[in-house]
Amino acid sequence: MSIIREDWIQQQLQLRQVEYTEFRPLRIVTGTWNVNGKKPLTLTEASKLLHWLQPQNFKSCESPDIVALGFQEIVDLNAVNVVVNSTLTVQRSSAWKEAVLRALNQHLGAETEVSEILVQYRVVLEKHLVGILLLVFVKIDHWDHVKEIKGATAGVGIMGVMGNKGGAAVRLKFYSSTLCFVCAHLAAHRDNVIGRNADYLNILSKVHFGENADDETTASVQDMRFWTGAPSILNHDFVFWIGDLNYRIQDTLTTEEVFRLAESESLLHELVQHDQLTIERQRGMILKGFEEGALSFPPTYKFQAGTSVYEKRPEKKLRAPAWCDRVLWKAKNPSDVKLCSYNSVPALEMSDHKPVHAFFDVQVKYQVESKKNEVIREIMMQLDKWENDNMPKVRLLQGDGSTASNGAFSFSQLKFGVEQSKKLIIENTGLVVTHFCFIPKLEDVAVCKAWLSVTPMFGMIPPREKMEIRITALVDESVAHCLSSGEETLDDTMILRVENGRDYFLVVSGQYANSCFGSSLEQLVANLEPIRQARFTALRSPASSVFSVWVGGAAGVDANTLIAPQASDAPPISTTASGSQKVPKELWRMVNDIYRNFMQDKNLFVEAGNKVEIVQLREALDTGTPFPTHNGYSTAELLVRWLQALPQSVVSDDALAAAVASTNVNMGQGCRVLLDALPPVRYNVVVYLVSFLREVLKHSATNKLTPEKLAFVFGRCLVSACRYSLNKDLTSSNAGHVLVFDEHQQPASTSSTASTVSSVGSNQLVPEERLRRKAYDLEVVQANVAQRAEKMEKFLLHFLSSP
Repeated sequence: MSIIREDWIQQQLQLRQVEYTEFRPLRIVTGTWNVNGKKPLTLTEASKLLHWLQPQNFKSCESPDIVALGFQEIVDLNAVNVVVNSTLTVQRSSAWKEAVLRALNQHLGAETEVSEILVQYRVVLEKHLVGILLLVFVKIDHWDHVKEIKGATAGVGIMGVMGNKGGAAVRLKFYSSTLCFVCAHLAAHRDNVIGRNADYLNILSKVHFGENADDETTASVQDMRFWTGAPSILNHDFVFWIGDLNYRIQDTLTTEEVFRLAESESLLHELVQHDQLTIERQRGMILKGFEEGALSFPPTYKFQAGTSVYEKRPEKKLRAPAWCDRVLWKAKNPSDVKLCSYNSVPALEMSDHKPVHAFFDVQVKYQVESKKNEVIREIMMQLDKWENDNMPKVRLLQGDGSTASNGAFSFSQLKFGVEQSKKLIIENTGLVVTHFCFIPKLEDVAVCKAWLSVTPMFGMIPPREKMEIRITALVDESVAHCLSSGEETLDDTMILRVENGRDYFLVVSGQYANSCFGSSLEQLVANLEPIRQARFTALRSPASSVFSVWVGGAAGVDANTLIAPQASDAPPISTTASGSQKVPKELWRMVNDIYRNFMQDKNLFVEAGNKVEIVQLREALDTGTPFPTHNGYSTAELLVRWLQALPQSVVSDDALAAAVASTNVNMGQGCRVLLDALPPVRYNVVVYLVSFLREVLKHSATNKLTPEKLAFVFGRCLVSACRYSLNKDLTSSNAGHVLVFDEHQQPASTSSTASTVSSVGSNQLVPEERLRRKAYDLEVVQANVAQRAEKMEKFLLHFLSSP
């Protein structure tokens, strides 16, 4: 409980930080450069970077305290570099880091000997993602005041996850202020404003500096004791957003008009009025609260490499000049930041982009220890008074303010992948600070089942105040698998413990709206009606005759008949003698929708769909209702996600192994062995999908798809369902935060409840060790899944490429 107490003290300190905080000036240099896949400058060429690292009026006394530089396209963004090879990215990241470090220290440091340079700057952290590189340096004088360093990356490119587009971020605590630097490379093309806006929001949502982020902190254990974990990008005193944001000039101007305005310094202000980023920010669609300097320099893209001349050669694609490369910032207190210079760097000509740099004077916080200690003393005195007044008394309320007398919470119509939340309000009706936490039941290590989560898990409530607890229910893939097999039910009891008080038992239940996502192929083919209307029973045995699907002859799956477009959204009832379908109707509906409407859509199965549309389409599948208005990318992603959500892989390990063993004859023999090794339902699904994908490839001239692209996507889908699941007691996100009060703090009680829960304390370290072992096993399994996916990809490629 002392951890909770000290955490609350830190919160109060934050509220009173103005009483013990002073400010000191700081010079920050930020820059961004898309290097177009060009090789890094050598150490002998590093001095060229000085044009980027200093303004024209640079003086030695104005050397920066922090330097943050972002690069894009440090490698070519081809499929090999994006998906497979990270070695070149690592090599070029290191080379650029050494070149910048040499430029900084050679210019600002004092040479003691010809071959020896006095190091003035150190690397805080380097983060890279395919072609994106973020480097943060700090002057060595400040090194002892740099703490809580963390880095993270987020890919938002192909299918919304690949690293050809995305962001890299580094956060740190400098003295007593928090800073975050983000280097982003957003979606290209003049007409793709919506895509760029979405990439920005995806980076914001994906980047969290938590347990999985790189931890390069230089802080001591004591310094990190109150590190709250997983702050987001915007949760900092200062945020600097740099990169090739790829916003162009609106197409209200012709390309010729853009060239005319861009090449005339006196007409740049007219061009700014048509800048997409400026317009989107004014509309409040992106970078809310961020500021940017005036665009008084010419557009930084697209130049002839090696020159300062815009690219107009007839044999090249004609691109309208644009301010693709930008630097923006956001501060909790805007007056703490002053922009000194914002400009491009025409002198660096190796790329088709010009670098951009910005120089800031920033006021960072610095704590005066003597004043801070006095504030701590006052907080402690007040806290001691509260704790001595009385024993804790709490009242539990529902979200509407009514008394939660029976402690029951019910979630109705839980849908796959859609969260539902209930509010529990804990009111401290006593005169003393109340500590509370949720604890596991006897022999459990998590406070709740995997389909539930509770936030916060613990807390401290001052007298006469309330705290809101959010109980969230979510049926994800692993939970859906357990529900469909009958291994899990949506009911649980959570225990809320009040220190020096009583335990409260919260009974939570839910009703699941059955979904085809997470259901097995055998269950889906057995039900002719939509899954929401079916009697959803556990699958007893995959070999049960009720799920049999015969293949071959008149009873087998006729892929051509099933794929042929139908006049309605209702699937043709093609069943076996046992009354089951040959392929799931849900699969047919998705394939038929794409076949009828979207076969010519460019980059189908490669570009991501609309999240809202995907949820609506999934609901239509489950209920049997017509598909709402949507685009083909949403249906394509829905199909991929449905395959990934299956409880078992479409292609089993044994079937894949047998096929691989037969490839020593030829690949065609391996493909035949693969199909022969599959059970009937899975045989039908594979044949059906392959037939459909071959139809898709007939439109490759317009959809730009290749056998390689489709094999890459579906090779992983057909084996990705072989998932590794943690012990059900450890799957909850709350498993790592179990708190147990010390035995001497337990209230005197002879009830069975007290004795039941107190026994957990003797086994507190066991869950941590089990989680570590499970995490290691998970890494091994993920590596094996990747190997299986590569093998399956080769077989699919043969299926799709053979005449």
